[in-house]
Amino acid sequence: MTLTEWTEADACPGPLAAPPQAAVRLPPIDELVELWPKLALMIAKATSRTGCHTPTDVLQLAMQGQVGIWVCEVDDVAVAALVTKIEQYPRKRVLEIMLAGGSRMRQWIGEAVAVLDQHARAAGCQHIAGIGRPGWVRAWGGEATGDIVIVRDLRG
Repeated sequence: MTLTEWTEADACPGPLAAPPQAAVRLPPIDELVELWPKLALMIAKATSRTGCHTPTDVLQLAMQGQVGIWVCEVDDVAVAALVTKIEQYPRKRVLEIMLAGGSRMRQWIGEAVAVLDQHARAAGCQHIAGIGRPGWVRAWGGEATGDIVIVRDLRG
């Protein structure tokens, strides 16, 4: 296109799409149960890594008040789930991120960090901790301790 072909319509081809809206929240149990078929699929890969929990176990823990299952939504659609628990150690209280799974992380991770930081502070936690793949260090903005998780199967 030459300068003489340029028109005012070329200057602004239309409204820009609004950036996706992310929300991270701890839904009430009745809503959690309603969302559970979708959320269970999101965390299934994480639960299968160690075999310590199944998605059903996690839902039972939430119903007993032992864990929180956070829903990450983008434009009001659930796209990820985070499972947390508060652990009281002799010298500090820690919000532990037990499991995470889903998609579109770039769109909700900033909101998740802010919401979980606020939740942890309100609960009197001094740290947020989790075990995961190395990419989580970059995503959460945390600090890798250099430790690794060692698992040894004793079944044979």
